[in-house]
Amino acid sequence: MQNVKTKLIDRSECKQATLIGACAAGIMLTINITSVGVALDSIRQELNASFAQLQWVMNAYNLAFGAFLLSAGSMADLWGRRRFFSIGIALFIVAALLSGLSQDPLMLNFSRSVAGICGALVLPSGSALIASVFRNDAERAKAFGIFGACLGIGLAFGTTIGGAIITAWSWRWIFLINIPISLGVLILAVPKMCESKDPEATSIDWLGLVSFSLSLFLLIYGLTNGSEAGWGNLQTLGTLLGAIVGFTLFITLERSQRYPMFDLELFHNPTFVAAQILPIIVAFVFLTPLVYLPLYFQGINNYSPLQAGLAILPLTIPVAGVPALAGRLANHFSVRALVSVGLVLNGLGALWLSRTVAETEGIALVSALLIIGTGTGIVNGLLDNLAVSVVNPEHSGMASGIFNTMRLTGDAITIGGAGAILTSLTQSRLSDLLWGTSVRLGSSTAQIANQIARGDINGAATTISAGREIFTKAAIESYSSAYSNLFVIVAFVSLVGALLTLILVRSRDMFSSSISQPEASRQP
Repeated sequence: MQNVKTKLIDRSECKQATLIGACAAGIMLTINITSVGVALDSIRQELNASFAQLQWVMNAYNLAFGAFLLSAGSMADLWGRRRFFSIGIALFIVAALLSGLSQDPLMLNFSRSVAGICGALVLPSGSALIASVFRNDAERAKAFGIFGACLGIGLAFGTTIGGAIITAWSWRWIFLINIPISLGVLILAVPKMCESKDPEATSIDWLGLVSFSLSLFLLIYGLTNGSEAGWGNLQTLGTLLGAIVGFTLFITLERSQRYPMFDLELFHNPTFVAAQILPIIVAFVFLTPLVYLPLYFQGINNYSPLQAGLAILPLTIPVAGVPALAGRLANHFSVRALVSVGLVLNGLGALWLSRTVAETEGIALVSALLIIGTGTGIVNGLLDNLAVSVVNPEHSGMASGIFNTMRLTGDAITIGGAGAILTSLTQSRLSDLLWGTSVRLGSSTAQIANQIARGDINGAATTISAGREIFTKAAIESYSSAYSNLFVIVAFVSLVGALLTLILVRSRDMFSSSISQPEASRQP
């Protein structure tokens, strides 16, 4: 009887430690995605970095993170998720130390790449560990709701946290602060976690690993380069073509493997397909206002970075708090219904934002941002659970790796794609407004439109020799018009996502706690 009681206590400790460790790591990893933006100017001054080098301070982390997620998830299934989680956290300490002590941009960007690889080891392992220890449907939904909230906290408040750290200390502490957090997870949480593996996994699909990672690297690099150099740039086109060829090779190789890294048969399951499409849609809906509205506030209202960050809080606060509530609601309503409601809210909020964004302040703007944030919070609280529930729990590492790969790919598509759309809409409207006036932009129209889309209207105006007042008025109007039309596109994408959810997501495709599963084991 005593042994049974001890086992129950150990099991409870394992659940608590797993959730705390995964959530702490999730907050840390997502903060590292968004916090660096506010540090770029300080890094430029101290390390004498070029604009291209500064862009890679952010892109190196995201690129390495996204490229290795699926591979890391598959390896964790074979060799142990707790083990991979621990290795990733330990190496993240080294990467954080190297980043904080960097003396030149090359060292910093290399360190950020290493940190991204570490993130790829940690995130799918943590998600799979949660799936392996929370077997009851209600407990799992609640656990993933909390996990989704933590990811939302890191993503939503990364910029504010980064700004506070820089104000108190320096940009180096944005990276160094990760060291005590990582040590806390290693010392307090990891020893009490339960190890789990996929008993059917017998070897690593090295051909699949290399071909997929290289293809995804080329895809994310092409998307990143396209937003900077232009979508017609030969390097951009070459890398995107290389990605297509690489993914074709990967699919061919996977079909011939006995134990593939990526089970292509899963695509016969419509719920699995939805779980891979939805993170891209949610990223586009949420990150578009999160990344670009602060630039708009600074460009139109001359807000400081802190004021712009505060203005975006109605969007970010719900993303931090609502996912946990969504996890509880999943015990009473279907995931399909809740996700659809969240996406409809996103669509309605984006439509409202398209009509109110020009006001740049007021209750209408706040309300629109709150609606989008609430919708995103609902969906974020459910997607991680949906992604791992659609497969046998023993394959949850692979499922989590695929899902988080799509999530980061969605981030890259959003940042590059939304920026390109915004610039294109700005350029088109600006040309129309200046037609027949004395202002001549000549061959620099695209460059000036890009400058306006970054919020630097005053800087763009200095390039005009005559008719500067006319140009400034046209620039502001074209900028506002572009944002309005961009959020109409965001609304359309979100409503399409809601429709796809209703069509594709089915309860019968998900594994239930009623299915007997082996217990996870505690290993030293």
